[in-house]
Amino acid sequence: MTSLKVAETLKELRHHRGFTQKQLSEQLHISRQAYSNYENGTRLPDLETACVIADYFQISLDQLVRVGLHPEKPADPFASLPKDMQDFLSDYHCLPDEKQKRVQSYTQFLRDR
Repeated sequence: MTSLKVAETLKELRHHRGFTQKQLSEQLHISRQAYSNYENGTRLPDLETACVIADYFQISLDQLVRVGLHPEKPADPFASLPKDMQDFLSDYHCLPDEKQKRVQSYTQFLRDR
């Protein structure tokens, strides 16, 4: 999975700069074949090469390897709940801490009955 994020990120960065694989590999001082393997996801760059690539594009290693240039929003943990429950939880999270504690106490009271 990581190699796919590296490949996707490298391809996007290269296209954004308007380079061919050959031009970019020359800029990075690596062979075109090695760069092509990174971009196709068949190989991962070693740490030193990954650092060179990240420095060249002025991105973090995390962006290059894990999250990419456009991190996805985390999945909504409440998405599978019924709409009324989603609304309740949304309202609950908007309450001040003291009122959330009162709701929790009342829920506990109802459960214990």
